[in-house]
Amino acid sequence: MKIAQLFERHPELEEIYGLARVAFEASRDPAHDLYHVVRVTENAVEIALGEDESLETAALAALLHDIKRPSEDIDGLDHAAEGGKYSLKLLLSMGYTYDIASEVALSIRDHRFSSGKEPGSATGKILQDADRLDAIGAIAIARVFSYSGKVGRPLHSPDLSPRDRYEGFSASAINHFYEKILKITPESFWTGTGRELARERYEFTVAFVERFLEEW
Repeated sequence: MKIAQLFERHPELEEIYGLARVAFEASRDPAHDLYHVVRVTENAVEIALGEDESLETAALAALLHDIKRPSEDIDGLDHAAEGGKYSLKLLLSMGYTYDIASEVALSIRDHRFSSGKEPGSATGKILQDADRLDAIGAIAIARVFSYSGKVGRPLHSPDLSPRDRYEGFSASAINHFYEKILKITPESFWTGTGRELARERYEFTVAFVERFLEEW
């Protein structure tokens, strides 16, 4: 389901989307922008439908999951933790029940890949799967190289071997694939729908890295 169709079914979500759009107005990070939010939201809706879970709650979590990402570049505060706090207050002020607001907030707090946190709800699992779908596949490859250009890391450095675990920053774009991206295997997804959606994207990513190293 595309986001326009989502808004037709749940027009109240347009206000949330408007807040996300404002938050990303000054962002200069194409790897984490409003389009990423849209893609994750569409992923979350597809997974929620496949898993017979609440479409609206999944969409709320996805629309708000990176709401504090732009400010993290300025104040250094973890966008997942800050986004969770912000979302709880926002949704309560908009009249959502505490159960929905807290489930969304906790899902956002725990969505970050590097945190290693296991989601405690169906919404949390859907959000983490939806976000990780955007970390594998063709767009994910573009995001990796775009971000690498932003922070000035090389495409590949043969003398720098990938580390065993991701520590928040990779020495090269290709190392980033080995340290983080290629560890997002279909089997690591929480939901059956997420695993199914991940398979083709993951295979494409593996093939790209192999072809890159061949040409290098």
